[in-house]
Amino acid sequence: MSEYLYLTAQLKVRNDKVEELKSAALAIVADSRAEDGCISYNVHQSIEDETIFIWRESWKSKDDLNKHFEKDYVKEFFVFANEVAAEPPKIFLTKLLTN
Repeated sequence: MSEYLYLTAQLKVRNDKVEELKSAALAIVADSRAEDGCISYNVHQSIEDETIFIWRESWKSKDDLNKHFEKDYVKEFFVFANEVAAEPPKIFLTKLLTN
């Protein structure tokens, strides 16, 4: 089994901010994927409700994830995401039990 850290986050945004959030989320994907310790970094949008976005990320360690959160572009994204959120984000940190 992997000892990697997995992050799943969900953010529901206001109806009038969907496209802005989508652009902002996609704008940080390449930089996030290029970080040391990033195994995978993917952004999803709900099919049933386009205002819901989901992040699925894998990191080599909690330290690597913490370094990711300290990047200026991530901090700026968090500020924007909180401004357009329709409800508080949900973030889950997990470990893989099966392969």
